[in-house]
Amino acid sequence: MVEDKRIVIENLTTRYPGTEQPQLRQINAEVHTGQVVGIIGNSHSGKSTLCRVLAGVIPKIVSAEIEGDWHMLGRRVSDGWRAYNAMTGVVLQNPAGQLSGLADTVADEIAFDLINQGMAEGLIQKRVVEVATQMGLIEQLNLRPESLSGGQIQRLAIATAIAANPAVLIMDDPTSEMDPLGRRQFFQWLAQVKETNVFIVTSEIDDLCEVGDVVWVLNEGQMVAQGRPGEVFNHLAADWQIPAPTIQQLAQKMDWHLADGRYPVNDAELKEARYVHN
Repeated sequence: MVEDKRIVIENLTTRYPGTEQPQLRQINAEVHTGQVVGIIGNSHSGKSTLCRVLAGVIPKIVSAEIEGDWHMLGRRVSDGWRAYNAMTGVVLQNPAGQLSGLADTVADEIAFDLINQGMAEGLIQKRVVEVATQMGLIEQLNLRPESLSGGQIQRLAIATAIAANPAVLIMDDPTSEMDPLGRRQFFQWLAQVKETNVFIVTSEIDDLCEVGDVVWVLNEGQMVAQGRPGEVFNHLAADWQIPAPTIQQLAQKMDWHLADGRYPVNDAELKEARYVHN
């Protein structure tokens, strides 16, 4: 039997207690293994709520009514939360709140879940160095977590989320407090991630177009568009209030199209469009 490596969302509707209108309405989507899915939309479009549902925070921690269903890698999520949580890494909007608060050093914080899983000490030390290197935290390993800057705390939260090699990684605006260098390094790392399903809410449209495989656009709780970045950003509706990528805006001014008529949205496509017009 072929293993189902998809993530499938079917007619997902979510409503918080005390609210008349649902925060998510009839969401349907399908993702295949190893894809980076960018989730974008204006304020109150439902992005964070969708992340909380995908992460299991709703309804296990935050109360909400849920209709519909979703399957992770062939498993119906509601049938097995323990197994689901074991294969999921999560970084939500308050990264400091995700840290254990029990670790004396950054290294101890990264190792926290690995220790709880009973991993051998030598393997833990190796994994901590690997993850710290990926997140640019090698020089901070012996510092106390509370001494880090906001951007470094975000990187630490990501490090703790990926330490156990989750099959699914869910991140809600993980670069909001990073400086430009930190954001660039993060997206360079994200471009190298393989065999992990990544869901990322971000306002960094240009970076998303460089690394994203799929873009989901939410508007007033509905999925109004989904597809490859070039497809989505070439068909933006004005009322979605989403800016076009910088490269697309440049191409429009230069009137540079790709062979299929679309404007380029990332560097590789821009080079292709320039070749087409030379």
